[in-house]
Amino acid sequence: MTETTNAMLRQTYLGRVDGDPPEEDLDGGEVWFDTSTNTYRGYDGSSFGEIGFTADA
Repeated sequence: MTETTNAMLRQTYLGRVDGDPPEEDLDGGEVWFDTSTNTYRGYDGSSFGEIGFTADA
């Protein structure tokens, strides 16, 4: 099992971004908060996607 460190998270979380970052600037594994749609988004190395949440029980 690989441990996730704060440094690893800082490298993959891009913060608050208006829209999607340019694909050529991404490696895959990055996540960000898209301020234009108020959603968390990510890039897996080949496509963009929304990260969904469900309500707490």
